[in-house]
Amino acid sequence: MGKISDQQLAELISKRILEIIDLTGLTIESLASFANVSTSTIRSAYRKTSSLSVDSLSKICTPFTISLTDFFDPALSLKIEEENLSHLKRLKQAYTASTELKHLKLPMDERVNRSEYHRKQRDLIAKIVHESDYFDSPKTIDAMIIDFRKDYQMTFTTDRLYALLLKHLGSGLLDKKALPKVTQRMPASKRPYLYFKKESKKQE
Repeated sequence: MGKISDQQLAELISKRILEIIDLTGLTIESLASFANVSTSTIRSAYRKTSSLSVDSLSKICTPFTISLTDFFDPALSLKIEEENLSHLKRLKQAYTASTELKHLKLPMDERVNRSEYHRKQRDLIAKIVHESDYFDSPKTIDAMIIDFRKDYQMTFTTDRLYALLLKHLGSGLLDKKALPKVTQRMPASKRPYLYFKKESKKQE
């Protein structure tokens, strides 16, 4: 299969992956499992750091009965009616069972109702971005995870918080700046960033 490398398409693909994650409450890891592609493939497309094959795109769309035509229509908002996707329910149940021990330390309401918990996470981040001065000073994702657990009793994974921040980066409310390279080697996509309100630029 050919590769999709055009920057505009890369932006759209990243946005669509974010939509699927938000609509279903999945993580990047579970989405990769459902689509039968590698986690690195999903994460790279999500971060727009590499191209994505048409075959992988098709695998991502299939479990949610999303047509490629709809996927590539930027004017169309995706709709996923999970109650009508019995195979998706079974896949989520299987994934939940296989990762039960991994999630034992998560708050009870997240284990019982992950979709509701993810909605609360989205609402919290939106409120912080729109209604507070939290991002007037630059923050790393690691610092945010600590702050939100302490101040709001809300537990985020790095991937989940990154996904929520992408929405506000895309809207232009937030900006990010890579921290200076550290001594140990790491891929460019793994470098830590500072996130801040665009109009704030206090890191300059």
